[in-house]
Amino acid sequence: MIFRFSDYVLDIDVDRTREFYAREDIETTSEKCTCQGCQNYDKAILAASDTVVGFLRSLGIDPRKPTEVFNTTGMLEEDGTIPYNGWLHICGTIVEGPDTVTERVTEDGVRCLSYRWDLAYRPDPAYPFELLPTREIDLIPENFPAPVLQMEINTRLPWVLSEPYKN
Repeated sequence: MIFRFSDYVLDIDVDRTREFYAREDIETTSEKCTCQGCQNYDKAILAASDTVVGFLRSLGIDPRKPTEVFNTTGMLEEDGTIPYNGWLHICGTIVEGPDTVTERVTEDGVRCLSYRWDLAYRPDPAYPFELLPTREIDLIPENFPAPVLQMEINTRLPWVLSEPYKN
């Protein structure tokens, strides 16, 4: 199925993506990790904008099962949100669109990637959730169907757990 958003044209096999995420052995974030941030992500992502959750599901993605997600600051922000980054994988390809990752190698040989968040897609302009398709692919889940498309995510989710945040 062809999806067009921002400057991208993506060819996504929604059914194969959905089948992968529906497998019982694919864990949610809170099943992979017991830290507060991951426990919060599972609940908060489903309480996100219906437009965001609906868009992810339209791609075949279970929003609670990113390949990886992490709290970027390690703290709760003053507005009661937590900033998260992470990766989702989709069975598909980028048909058309700009490169979103630039790479440089430091003098001591460390590979550094920079992401072009100015090119990201926001399914709901009123909600802080961005997706960035990349040709740079890391952390592909075992047995993920090819071809693999990686989506970087950048969001701020509210703290929804009943217990207070602990750093």
